[in-house]
Amino acid sequence: MNFQTFSIKPNSALFIDRDGVINKLRVDDYVKQINEFELLPEVIPALQIVRPFFKRIFVVTNQQGIGKGLMIDSIEEIHAHFLDLLPSNLHLDKIYHCPHLKEDNCICRKPKPGMALMAKNDFPEIELTSSIMIGDSQSDMEFAKNSGILPIFISENKNLEIPTFSNILSFAQSFVKK
Repeated sequence: MNFQTFSIKPNSALFIDRDGVINKLRVDDYVKQINEFELLPEVIPALQIVRPFFKRIFVVTNQQGIGKGLMIDSIEEIHAHFLDLLPSNLHLDKIYHCPHLKEDNCICRKPKPGMALMAKNDFPEIELTSSIMIGDSQSDMEFAKNSGILPIFISENKNLEIPTFSNILSFAQSFVKK
């Protein structure tokens, strides 16, 4: 799939990684409580731009801090806080998370396609092959590939093989211009 020739279909979905794309990445740490969740300033404008183009928008996030027993607030409380930060007219369809440790080798942990398959099960109308995944890690890009989804890489370093943008807003602005 090529970003330049990619076209949105009526049942396209947008999958977005959480840490490093939606909220500030805590290097070598986890968002363990609500006050550690820092929404990046470009997220709301980006979501306002892309929301009309996608049938569904999902967040897909590995959260092994849960499996390590490091959470102070529950993941549900943290995600409710995140959703409360969004304007009322801007909704996400669902947040999927994998609570397992990397060594658990579960199907829901990215780069495996489990969370995309859960989304397809919950929302059977979506077409994975006409969907996009925005992420900032190699496992996000592999998740997209393993799920048949177009990968979009968020990084300051250009990747010649994968469409790359500095943040989710630069992707959104480029998306509506293409």
